[in-house]
Amino acid sequence: MNRNDFFARVSDRPTVELRRIQLAYWLAQNAHRPFHRDSGEPFFEHPRDVALSLVNHGFRETDCVIQGLLHDVIEDTNTPCDVIVDLFGPAIWRSLEVLARYAPSFDPVTGQLIGRYKKSPQEYYAGIEAAQSEVKIVKCADRLHNLQTCGVWEVARKERYLAETEEYVIPIAKKLPSSYAGELNAVVIEVRTAITAAAIVA
Repeated sequence: MNRNDFFARVSDRPTVELRRIQLAYWLAQNAHRPFHRDSGEPFFEHPRDVALSLVNHGFRETDCVIQGLLHDVIEDTNTPCDVIVDLFGPAIWRSLEVLARYAPSFDPVTGQLIGRYKKSPQEYYAGIEAAQSEVKIVKCADRLHNLQTCGVWEVARKERYLAETEEYVIPIAKKLPSSYAGELNAVVIEVRTAITAAAIVA
């Protein structure tokens, strides 16, 4: 997947909306540039694949694609609130803030990041439950992609992730008009089966 392939999938919209997606793509790519996934690939591959998953599942609205591209920007980078609000509006910022497991705190004078507050699972998923449906959809797409690409993780991390998915994410997905619930359930079974098979071999 490259930039041209991605934009070929989202180009069928008014120019003003396409430009907003271009800005989100640019911001996500550059904000995540220093980071890599556990597999070694550039981290940006993840938010781009999440946004593409949303498109492939029929969630083609511009704001939904933007949230897919930017869903980890608040949690993982030092991008200031004002940059996101100025480029995409306060509603997108609020959605991304809900999707961020770590809430940032910025110095009011310098604007510098001074810390992050980690939400408990209960607090985090309560926020997602209370949010608009687009936020829930983005979370499901994010979780599905992470599970599909968790092969290099340690077993204990996989187990925690599977348990959280079953307790919180799949129940959210079941309330949505999408196939994410079934796909999440299937990949949970697949990952757990792989864990069991590896333990038997070992």
